[in-house]
Amino acid sequence: MTSKPVSPYPMRPVYRWETDGPPEEFIARLNQLVSFDPAVRMQCGTTHCTLSIPEEASHRWSPTLDVQVRAHGDRCRVNARMGPAPEVWTMFMFLYAASGLPALLGSLFGMVQWTLGDTPWGLLALPVAALFWTGLYVASLVGRGLGADQIHQLLAVMDANLSVSARDITDEA
Repeated sequence: MTSKPVSPYPMRPVYRWETDGPPEEFIARLNQLVSFDPAVRMQCGTTHCTLSIPEEASHRWSPTLDVQVRAHGDRCRVNARMGPAPEVWTMFMFLYAASGLPALLGSLFGMVQWTLGDTPWGLLALPVAALFWTGLYVASLVGRGLGADQIHQLLAVMDANLSVSARDITDEA
């Protein structure tokens, strides 16, 4: 029943469903299911929930599933984003941003060198940054592979909740 991610190779895949009933009913069903599953922890608000793995079973690569539920007529739309723990995601984004600044400065310096007729060795910052970014992306894929069982565990809770009455959304609307 799990929908496929909107993008085929995302770092943080998004899943979308539509189900019968108001958002409050969906959240109540989800809360009831999680209360019977000690392998999943849930923090919840009125229209937003975060499913995660309990601390005793979690690792650096353990995923979280951020679920947003919105009313859509007499039905509700469910958007869920799978990703690493917030502190891991913040670290990845910091590394991308921190490596972007030297790449930008190096390329600017290299363009100035090239314009002045000197050897543009500053442009070497671009392939070095590209290699670094590729390494970060590969690390994210390795982390996703290491957390695959826990990813399936979180999606199984969503499937169980949605199987009460739900259908996949096939369009982006």
